[in-house]
Amino acid sequence: MPYLPTIDITPQIALLLRHGALRLQPGQWVSGEKGRGRYLRTDPRTGVTYVSWVRPGDDWQSAAGRFRRACRKGFVGKYRPLYEAEKERRRRDRAAAA
Repeated sequence: MPYLPTIDITPQIALLLRHGALRLQPGQWVSGEKGRGRYLRTDPRTGVTYVSWVRPGDDWQSAAGRFRRACRKGFVGKYRPLYEAEKERRRRDRAAAA
């Protein structure tokens, strides 16, 4: 795995992420106002950047577990292909409810 340096999320970096001029890899370490964390994604519609922040007193396992759960919930990284099946399930549920 290539070395990816920690990126400081400054207002200018957040602006670049929001407009798609800068792309980070899911899992890349970032630092910001809330401390250190692992980048998840930037929503292209709203421009919101999602990060799994490391909480004070966290050990490696709890921080990694929280990041993994956030990836599964947000269909980030290797969980991205699961979104198509979920989208179809939601469509069928809406059709059955109507």
